[in-house]
Amino acid sequence: MKIDRKRFEITILTVLILVAVFFRFWQIRDYVVFLGDEGRDMIIMRNMVKDIRPVFLGPTASVGGFYLGPVYYWMAAPFLALSMFDPVGPAVMVAAFGVATVFLLYKFLKEVSGFWPGVLSGLLYATAPLIVRYSRSSWNPNPLPFFALLQIYSIYLAISRKKPLYFLIAGLSFGIAIQLHYLAIMLIPISFLIIALNSNFKSWAKTAILLTVGAAVTFSPFLTFEIRHNFPNFKTIFEFVTRQSTHGYGSSNLIWIISNSGNIFLEEISKLRGTPLTEFVFWFLAAAGIIILSKNWQNTGKKLVFTISVIWFLGGLAALRFYSGQLFDYYYGFMFPAPFLIFGTIAGDLWRRNVFKLIFISFTIFALAVFLENGFWRSPPNRLIDQTVRVSDFVIEKAQNQPYNFALISANNSDHAYRYFLEIKGAKPLDLETMVTQQLLVVCESKKCAPLGHPSWEIAGFGRGEISGEWQLPDIGIRVFRLTHWPGAPNPAGKPAVKGQ
Repeated sequence: MKIDRKRFEITILTVLILVAVFFRFWQIRDYVVFLGDEGRDMIIMRNMVKDIRPVFLGPTASVGGFYLGPVYYWMAAPFLALSMFDPVGPAVMVAAFGVATVFLLYKFLKEVSGFWPGVLSGLLYATAPLIVRYSRSSWNPNPLPFFALLQIYSIYLAISRKKPLYFLIAGLSFGIAIQLHYLAIMLIPISFLIIALNSNFKSWAKTAILLTVGAAVTFSPFLTFEIRHNFPNFKTIFEFVTRQSTHGYGSSNLIWIISNSGNIFLEEISKLRGTPLTEFVFWFLAAAGIIILSKNWQNTGKKLVFTISVIWFLGGLAALRFYSGQLFDYYYGFMFPAPFLIFGTIAGDLWRRNVFKLIFISFTIFALAVFLENGFWRSPPNRLIDQTVRVSDFVIEKAQNQPYNFALISANNSDHAYRYFLEIKGAKPLDLETMVTQQLLVVCESKKCAPLGHPSWEIAGFGRGEISGEWQLPDIGIRVFRLTHWPGAPNPAGKPAVKGQ
């Protein structure tokens, strides 16, 4: 019986997508990270929907003290509304982008390397622990891999099909990517090298115009804000990236830097640490990619494919050399698909020989076993959304339908997650700058908690108080305090608190 090739490929692709869906959507609400930063984002997006008024500034960068563009809020706000303001909504959007990235990687590789290399690489990307982790929570850098891959794929299409309008799509993608994380700027030199090595000098001006126009369209909301306010974030970013730092690499040996960074990257992807395996995989990908590229330098099609895969992988690692700060795993987000792409292109080039087929299939099976051993389900679900709802309901109960101020004592969290649910439940606490009330409800996440005399503004601004109630929520180790004004001191209730006084 002859197997219908097209139907077979559709079946395998369906299985691949279902695997990606499972890894990203299974128990997503129970594992979602929902802390202060996420709560802040939800408050902003809810206000966008409620007031039907877009914002033109996005989240603050994790370091540097500047803001990103608003595109993440614009993309995620509809999902928050569709989920009836449950914080899982934006996480669903991120998961959907994660699945789309798997499909786009498969599509790209199927076109340039064949069906099975596309499937194997897509399967690895669909299950890699680091990739999955950042595909299951709402956070502005998390959709970046999709737009980075779309930009690179669009450049490939523009050059291979001789259709310059694809450069416009690449520019549109970059305008979004740079608003998701500022290290997406590394895609500029990567894209420049790919284009310069694979296109005619005479077409560069047209290419640059199309890329710039595309980027300007999607970047325009943030650019408009910067122009109207004399470029405050651009200035801060410039000062940040040119500032000297004690972090970063101490060596000037570029080969060592790239190999060291590549090994760390692969360790983070696989969660396999302390073995020479990741070093071996890095050197295999790097050496095989460079050798195949050099052997096919006169082959226009293969040269394009391997300059893309080699430059994105090795060039991305080299570009991070110019970042002087501490590198976190999500900083590699602009090149998350790169090692999977170069793996697929190498597999495609060697696939004709059965021995290499066996090697690549065996490696994929081994990598899948490692990925499954280090999957997110190895840790119990945090159920942070439900926990935050539970604490918020308890605070509302103890407020007894009376106005109240609110504070959080925590070592590494802010109060926005609680404030989000208090607000959507119609029990928004009054800010101290608006009015000091007769009671302050304090949520304590720390093991040692002494709200009286605590230096945080939300407590100190309430004035001298005394504890009139203390409760502990069973099973989650969180305590709630009610503070009222100490009768021996002037009562500031009914007036706004003023910082610095």
